[in-house]
Formats: sequence, C-alpha cells, structure tokens
Amino acid sequence: MDEATRRLLEVTEKPIFPPLYDGVKLPAGEDAFEAALAAARQGADPATLFWEDREDRVELAIVLQPDQALAEALPVLHIGMIGIGDALGAIVPPQVAVMFGWPDRVEVNGGLAGGLRLAAPEGCALDTVPDWLVLGLTILVKRELIGGEEPGMDPTRTVLHEEGCGELTVPDILEAFSRHFLLWVSRFGEEGLRPVAAHWLERGSGYKESVALSYAGEQHAGIFTGLDDSGGMLLQTETVEALPLSAVLAGPSWVL
Repeated sequence: MDEATRRLLEVTEKPIFPPLYDGVKLPAGEDAFEAALAAARQGADPATLFWEDREDRVELAIVLQPDQALAEALPVLHIGMIGIGDALGAIVPPQVAVMFGWPDRVEVNGGLAGGLRLAAPEGCALDTVPDWLVLGLTILVKRELIGGEEPGMDPTRTVLHEEGCGELTVPDILEAFSRHFLLWVSRFGEEGLRPVAAHWLERGSGYKESVALSYAGEQHAGIFTGLDDSGGMLLQTETVEALPLSAVLAGPSWVL
C-alpha cells in the first residue's frame, strides 16, 4: 500500500461506536463542539456524538442530559478525562505516560497533547438541573496542528505520533474513548464521585506535590492534596483552599 492510499484510508475509516451513541460525522474544519452546542440548544437526543473527519487530531463533542444539579454534574469533565486516559492507556506503548492537568488538560510525557471543555445552558444556576451539557475533547495526533516547528522545539506541547504512537489513528482513539467514557459514566451514576476522583488522581499531574497555576484569572499555589466533592482542586497552604470546577464553564484553560 503506497503512502497516499494509506493516508486516504486513515481519513475515510469510520469508527465504530457503542450502540448507545448516535454518531454524526462532520467534515474537517467544521467545529464539533459548536455543532454539538447548536444541536443541544435545539433539543438533540442525549448521547449524540459529533466528530470531525480528519487525521491530524481528535475533535469530538457529546450531548449529555444530566439528572442532577449542575454542581453535581460538573465532574463529567473528569469522567471524560478518565475516558481518554484509559483509552490511550490501553492502546499506546507502556512507556508513554498519559497524565491529567487539573482541571481539563491532557498531558503526554509531560507535554500538552489536548484537553476537554464543558458547556451548560447560559445562566443555568449550579443548584439547577441543566437541560443539557456538552462535553468536548481535543487530542493532537500529528504535527500539522501545532505549526511548522521541528519536533521537540516546544517542550510544553506534543503530539501522539512523536511520543511513540506512530501507528495510532483518529478512529482508534474515538472508538476507545467512546467505550471507556461510557463505562465510567455508568459507574459514576451507580457509585458517585468517589471512584471517579480516586481514578482521576492516579493520573493527576502534581498530585501530592507543590503546584502553581493560573485559574479563573488568579494565581494559586500550594500542595495539591486531592479533589473536593464537586471535583474542585484542594490546595494546602496555611489553610485548605478549594478551587471550584465551575470556572471551566467559562472556557478551557488550555490553548493549542
């Protein structure tokens, strides 16, 4: 198989999702997150999954319908991170370290490789059950996304194909994520946040260490001691400071 044929098959291969999902394929460049938002506002069925047909990165978004108040539903962001962490953990070489940067970053071998985002209806109060949520995922697969610089020139960012995952395709990741995400959504519904938080912290970057971060326009520093009952970060300084997860609704903390 020549290179041109191989690349064509990579782009046109269609992922197979669990039956619960209604998959909607979008052409490359049509924003999956915005498409899911528009559909959610128009009453789209929950578990509608939008994905872009491209080979350089994963771009997907899922319409969700929570049955709890917004504050209690926010950890679906962490469930999404676990979904992609477990998905990659099952299909990448064992030496590849997949970690989570709180609140919404996905790091591979120490470099930013993608992240998640979450949206709720405008004006929805934290103590109100939202009509819908939209969860988005971006994962960089090939160098095209992050410009023309040589590999390794920016140690803060990376792509999967430069971290020993050269055989991995976007459909591989989409399929694996959809399965692992569904498993953890089910577990969250049955057991609550505790197992989600414990599993998230296994990959939590800086957990039990001193960290410094900018969040919601402010600088914070302390020892990252865990997650609170709503998925917020607990920072130990002279006291314990809780950084609320709700600020992610204003937009992702990561920029690619």
